[in-house]
Amino acid sequence: MKISGIEIDVSKLISKRKLLAELKYDATDKSLAVIRSRYFKAFGNELIWRYPLSDGEHNGVTIVVIKEGFYALPYYDVEKDYYELFELDKAYFLGKLELENFIGNWKRFSDDLSGSLGDMLNTICGK
Repeated sequence: MKISGIEIDVSKLISKRKLLAELKYDATDKSLAVIRSRYFKAFGNELIWRYPLSDGEHNGVTIVVIKEGFYALPYYDVEKDYYELFELDKAYFLGKLELENFIGNWKRFSDDLSGSLGDMLNTICGK
């Protein structure tokens, strides 16, 4: 598997079972610190990303690369000390459709934000 130009040895990834065990008593982003550190040491990349766009039910998801694939941990709230609070019973694997939707939604969000920021800049610069 290759992600961000990095060849990933799948045998060095955490399994879904171990990931959920790590989060069982503290299903927060802060609990992913050990996995982030391990992944960064092994791959030079944390292989964990926040996707902060709402699906209407959750505020976003955190995507974790695991042995079995790409796993989305939905969060409904963000807390100042523990960051994202995951709903483990709503976690799911990302497939082709979900990834295509994430890419499309991100592009629309990014294009809108970039255009709006450009308009703001033009406004304050008198253009």
